[in-house]
Amino acid sequence: MEEAPLRDLRDLAWFQRTLDAGISAIYLDQQRVIAGDWDGGIHCWDLEGESEWQVATSNRVSGFAFGGESLYAVCGRDIVSIGIETGKIKWEYELEGSSDLVACTPDGKTILATSSIFDLEMNDFIESSFWRFNEDGELLYQDSIDERPWSITMRNDGVAFLPLSRPRCGMIRADSSELHHSPLPTDSPATCGAIAQSHTVIGHVDGTLTCVDDGMVMDDDTYTNQPGPIESISAREPGFLVSISIEPGAAGSGFGGAEGVARSYDEKGKLLWQVETELGRNIEHVMYGPLVDNQPSAWVISWDERRSICEVRNAPEGTPLFRAESESRVISIEGNRENLAIGFEDGSLYLIQSDLLSRRLAVESDSSSDNHRSDLAEKLRRLRS
Repeated sequence: MEEAPLRDLRDLAWFQRTLDAGISAIYLDQQRVIAGDWDGGIHCWDLEGESEWQVATSNRVSGFAFGGESLYAVCGRDIVSIGIETGKIKWEYELEGSSDLVACTPDGKTILATSSIFDLEMNDFIESSFWRFNEDGELLYQDSIDERPWSITMRNDGVAFLPLSRPRCGMIRADSSELHHSPLPTDSPATCGAIAQSHTVIGHVDGTLTCVDDGMVMDDDTYTNQPGPIESISAREPGFLVSISIEPGAAGSGFGGAEGVARSYDEKGKLLWQVETELGRNIEHVMYGPLVDNQPSAWVISWDERRSICEVRNAPEGTPLFRAESESRVISIEGNRENLAIGFEDGSLYLIQSDLLSRRLAVESDSSSDNHRSDLAEKLRRLRS
């Protein structure tokens, strides 16, 4: 497959903003983009790039959830409720340990957060807590377990499902009053999870992809097991994207020691295309992005401790659209069919918009074709002379 042409994100972006601190989390919907930073700042812009509000919280922002008229953010040790239209803090609550995950029902009336305690001597998480609140910030329920959850899927009725790490692994079902543990088909620790069209896809250390529908493990062969730990998943289009980390020379991998692999599957589990990276370059994010010429784009982000590479392809066919490079690491990325927001460690935020991206790429393509024709014409003139 041909190499993608190199582009500058600044030339393709609808707008760019730069924060004083590195971006740590992004929320994107049909009206706004919100970025949280490492210093606890939360900044909101409309999709034209106009600032709507900003607010300061206690510490690094690690995630967002939106429901009703409120944005819920986990920041440092706290969970914070913010009015989505005003940017005013409605309430905040200090958790035990560092706050990790947050989810809420669509009406914003039930909120679940998780926090964890990290032991420096053991170099591992030793305890996690579940916290359930109502929209007024009243704590309804709190419980602790020995594992750390790595994603949350929350139903409209407030029941949540959380895949776990060691020692038990498996999955927690959290209802209004207690936690219920159940095993999954693999006893390998979970690494990530993504909400698909009608179910949740969970990635594991052993390369297993588990499909869960409304709390029930789907017993089918839709998702092929991968040859290494699952790093990230995007499942918002028909089909899904998955990135894998492969140990150099892993037996049976068949990739010649490639450090990272990103794969694209259709909704029936058929492999469409894949991207491999050289040794030492990890693929950290995969995300479906805005339409380009009426086709969804697929964004594959890799990092080698010195430089990030953003490779963008046509999602159905894998045709390279462009690639962009940066000396700063991509920390967070969120996308849909209209827009994609990408945040960097140096505080840069880019919003990519579908129509503008299509036009800019078309202009670049026409310019490249014109330059190619001009070069051929010059060579012919030289041959004639």
